[in-house]
Amino acid sequence: MANKTHSIKEVITSMTKEITQDTTIEKMVPIFFDAESLMAQPEPLYRLDSTGHRYYYRFDKEGEPVFYTSVTTLIKNTLPTSPFLIKWLIAQGGDNGHIEAMERACYGTFLHIQCAQLLIDGKYDLDKLQSKLIPYLASENMPPERIKWTEELKKDILAFAQFIIDRKVKPLAIEICLYHPDDGYAGAIDLVCGLDFNKKRIRAIIDLKSGRKGFYESHEVQLGAYREMFNIHFPNVKIDKIFNWSPKAWKKSPTYNLQDQTDSKNIPKLPFLVELSKIESDKRDDTVTVVSGNIDITKGIDINISEKTFIELVKENK
Repeated sequence: MANKTHSIKEVITSMTKEITQDTTIEKMVPIFFDAESLMAQPEPLYRLDSTGHRYYYRFDKEGEPVFYTSVTTLIKNTLPTSPFLIKWLIAQGGDNGHIEAMERACYGTFLHIQCAQLLIDGKYDLDKLQSKLIPYLASENMPPERIKWTEELKKDILAFAQFIIDRKVKPLAIEICLYHPDDGYAGAIDLVCGLDFNKKRIRAIIDLKSGRKGFYESHEVQLGAYREMFNIHFPNVKIDKIFNWSPKAWKKSPTYNLQDQTDSKNIPKLPFLVELSKIESDKRDDTVTVVSGNIDITKGIDINISEKTFIELVKENK
């Protein structure tokens, strides 16, 4: 079995389909997957985004869609917001804080993409970064002045390059999407890799964060969920450690944070959060209003408006 690598552009653009004005579905394809080392192929999984809701789904043997809550949604709906994050949002000025948070999330996504490219190619042209950032900002409706991220991104990518060098990182899977068959959640794991740690060669899951405010309880639980899913789908491939990684601000020498979360005391909360998430899920109205067809005033407009469930939408666009 050979390694499977998809181009970054292919993964980002060619797998997404808009099925209503506010709803998209996307086939989740790993950017990189080492089938020889992992000894299996991941089961096809899809993602549905609709006005703030995010679900993953797969098709069972009868062709029926089975839905899973995203790990990040599960945690957001069940864990209290970190007090450090609340203080930061207040310091940014209320609504401005939420706008800033959204922009930093876009920054993080772009950084993930560039770090994945560096891992796969072993090379990265920093002088071409801006030419990649400009169309990305346009596609995400970000203000053009965010081109000023260029120098910060260069430093963060160099910090990640230093991490690769220091730990002799070898990717096994990048952006691999998995689900938990019993607990009803799913998510994309940033990086599964081999690396050097404490004078040993180990296999690890790495979750990349772009923020410099430290790691939160939610980040620890997120990694615990990723480990649970990976162990179910790849029982013969042992995960030795789970880490959070983030860049540090630096001037002369690239540096970064690498936090071992393997024995986090917050991860045992996960089963209880799963049960809370199921309660929250039951409260939601998972339907979409679809507006379509030709308007005929003489016949009224009822035929132009319909309510469809996510299951109906997915089956229609299978």
